Amino acid sequence: MKNSWLLLLICLLVGVASCGSDSNHAENVRVVINDIPFQTEQNLRIPYTLQMWEYEKEGLVLQQITILDYNTMAELMKIGKADLPKIYKEPLPRNPFFTVDKLSHYYLSIQLPIPLVQSKPSRIYHRFTFLNTAQNRTVTMEGAAFSPRLTETPRTISSPLKDNNLLFINQSTMGYHFNMLFFVGGTIFSGERFAFDSLKMSADYSTFFNGDPKVNESYFNYRDTLYAVTDGTVIRIRDGRPENNGDAHNVPLNSVDEYGGNYLVLYIGGGHYAYYAHCVPHSFLVKEGDAVKEGQPLALLGNSGNSDAPHLHFEITDGPDILFSSGVPFVLKRYRKNGETGSGPAVPKEVTNSMMEESAVIGF
Repeated sequence: MKNSWLLLLICLLVGVASCGSDSNHAENVRVVINDIPFQTEQNLRIPYTLQMWEYEKEGLVLQQITILDYNTMAELMKIGKADLPKIYKEPLPRNPFFTVDKLSHYYLSIQLPIPLVQSKPSRIYHRFTFLNTAQNRTVTMEGAAFSPRLTETPRTISSPLKDNNLLFINQSTMGYHFNMLFFVGGTIFSGERFAFDSLKMSADYSTFFNGDPKVNESYFNYRDTLYAVTDGTVIRIRDGRPENNGDAHNVPLNSVDEYGGNYLVLYIGGGHYAYYAHCVPHSFLVKEGDAVKEGQPLALLGNSGNSDAPHLHFEITDGPDILFSSGVPFVLKRYRKNGETGSGPAVPKEVTNSMMEESAVIGF
C-alpha cells in the first residue's frame, strides 16, 4: 500500500504520461519512414515519418514535440502547437480517382535541420507533450528512438534548369510537398516527398511575373528549357494536354495522371526515376525509348495539369509513378547562391553537393 501511494505521489508531482493510462502508448509511437539525410548550404536535414496511436480518442491534444539527441538529451528542435506538421488521421479526404485506406493510427512527417557546424546525432529521441482535456493537465511521453542513416548519401544530380534568380520551393521544409502521404492498398506512398516547384524571380527577388497574371507569357520562366539531370532513358511521355491561363488554374482534371499535365519520366538508374511535370504541350525534344545524356534539352517549362502558374515540378522517386512511389532525396552537384527572397541579392556563394534552404535564390 505504501508503494502505491508513493507511485501516485510521483505521478501527481511529475505529471508524465508514463504514470497512468498513457503508459502503454510509448511502444505505439515509432518511425515508419526513415529517409537518407540531405545537405543544404546551412543544414543537414534528417527526414522521417512517425506513426502514433489515436490519442485524440483519449481526450489528448498534442501541444508540442521536442526532438532530443538520445545520447546527450540535448534539445535539437522544438515544434510548438502552431507549427506542428500535417497529421494524417481518420477521416481522410475522399478522392474521386482512387480509394484511400481507413487509418487506425496517426502519421506525421518531420524534417529535422542540424546546422552544419553542429555534431550529427547518431540516435534521436522524442518527447511529446499533450493536454489531457478531461483532467485539464499537461502530460508527456517519451519514445520513438531511431538512428538516422548518416552513413548513406543522397542521389547527386545536375539541375534540370539553367538560369539565374531561380527559386526551388517546398523541398527543405516540413510543408507541401514534403508532408504528402497517400495510403492506398495497405502501403504508404510518399512520391512527392522531396519534390520542388521552380520559379524565376525578378532582379530584386520581389516577384516572379510582370504583367497580367492570367497570361502565361507574363511569367519570367515560361518556356524555359528543361534539361536531363543525368544520363538516362526516357520511359514515359504524356503530351497534348492544354495549359492553364496563368494563375487561373482553369483546366479541369479528369484523372490522377492529368495532375502532371504534359510530363516526362526519365529512368536514371539505381531504381530511380526523374519526373518533369507541367510542360508546354508539344514541346518535347525527345521521345519514349530515347537514351539521353546529362544536360541534354528535354522539353519546355509550362503550365499544364495541376498548376497555379508556370513552373517545373521536379522529383526523383523509386518508381515510375509520381504519386504511388517513394520520393528519393537528392542534392545538386553545384549551384550559386545569389541571395534570399527575404533580404534580396547578396555576394554570390558557390555551393556543391547540396540542396538549398527554401528562401535561397540560386543560379547556374
